[in-house]
Amino acid sequence: MIGNGVFVRPKASRFAEIVMPDIHKVVETIARRNGETIQIHGAEAARRFGLTRQIPTAPVFHTSASSRTIRLGAIAVRMVHTSNRRQLQFAGEPTGVALSALWCLGKSNVTPTTIAIIKAALRPTEFEKLRSADLPA
Repeated sequence: MIGNGVFVRPKASRFAEIVMPDIHKVVETIARRNGETIQIHGAEAARRFGLTRQIPTAPVFHTSASSRTIRLGAIAVRMVHTSNRRQLQFAGEPTGVALSALWCLGKSNVTPTTIAIIKAALRPTEFEKLRSADLPA
């Protein structure tokens, strides 16, 4: 049991005794059940785009609900309340991941090279959606 009414079933693997489900899928399930919006933290988003090599030590998600920590086996997953709805724009979409990375990097660290990397990783329609987003000032 992960939380009130949330259960996971570890699977057996030929490489390990048990394998827990993907953290992102568990968090998405919790969010869907609670009617909240979630987005991966900008540090993880920036890593996914190759904008940084730093790996976050613990999984962190932005949420429209209250801040809390859930445990998935030995892993503590932080869900941090984000009151700024602009940071949750396009949550769950590649455009939202790109936006989260931009928020984390901050205006002073976003360069034409950064934009080119994100543009290459997104489909043209996704990049146009990003351009229409309410970006950080």
